[in-house]
Amino acid sequence: MEAQELPVTEGESSGARLGSAAASEGATFLLLPVGARAVGMGGAVTGMRGSGDLLLWNPASVAGIEKIGLLFNHSESVFETQSEVISLVWPFESVGNFGVTYYLVDYGDLPSTSSEGTVQGTINFRNQEFLLTFAGHIVERLELGVNYKLVQLVYQCDGLCTGQQSFTSTTHAIDFGLIYDKLAGLPVALGASVRHLGPAMKGVAQEDPLPTRVRVGLAYQVLTPSAEGQMFGLALAVDFQDQWRDIGDPDVLLGTEFGVGEMFFLRAGYAFLESGLGGASLGLGLSYDWFYLDLSRGFDDIAAATGDAAVQLTFGVTF
Repeated sequence: MEAQELPVTEGESSGARLGSAAASEGATFLLLPVGARAVGMGGAVTGMRGSGDLLLWNPASVAGIEKIGLLFNHSESVFETQSEVISLVWPFESVGNFGVTYYLVDYGDLPSTSSEGTVQGTINFRNQEFLLTFAGHIVERLELGVNYKLVQLVYQCDGLCTGQQSFTSTTHAIDFGLIYDKLAGLPVALGASVRHLGPAMKGVAQEDPLPTRVRVGLAYQVLTPSAEGQMFGLALAVDFQDQWRDIGDPDVLLGTEFGVGEMFFLRAGYAFLESGLGGASLGLGLSYDWFYLDLSRGFDDIAAATGDAAVQLTFGVTF
């Protein structure tokens, strides 16, 4: 088993909002959808702002956060894959916003069997990344964000595992993101990002390039809740994503977020993926004073075929 085999399998099976993934790429867990708000909107969040989970999609999204924010995200997808995120964003008024994030994808324990079918060990494969984020305003209406990431694939064998024993593969990567607000004087934000840009991931037998992706997205704030009596909010978003090394056949992601009094949110999205594994998603959100709670469910082709629910739950607090 080479270092990238299990992440590729899991990554391709995550369906909607994942995006196209080449079989020769490593650390494809970086393409897995994460964050209930983002997943509920079909992944079309490159031009969106606010909650800290969006920094995994575009680091510029947290440039405007004015309070300290701490969030936890839990997700469950097909084949019993689980992931956890904990993120802290700390604003410094005169400098910018800084963030620290830990992201873990755990594929669970698998039995290692001999050619006769006898269990002779236990395999645990997990992927993780550690992120440091900076985001701030460059000039009026233009925001910049950068993630530095330490990426690891960790393979642990307890007992006898045929072919190889425990190993850890490590590399580094950077995300760059921009958001330009009030495009042409309209309530439209233009976002762009380059994610997972860095050296190849070294496997046992080969090196595989990281799944670097380029994104461009628009977010149109159709309605904005206001003190003048406007109770409802509505945002529409569209993203285009393509492979850094093979531009020309982008994924298209659509999303919408409807809010009532900045407290209750209903989200929906759809991903049209070059891989053919796209699908719909729905999400709900509750925000009140110092906390918010988001929930989403994906209905991609793989989840439908396996019967496993692709669920994300995010809980955040501000100080």
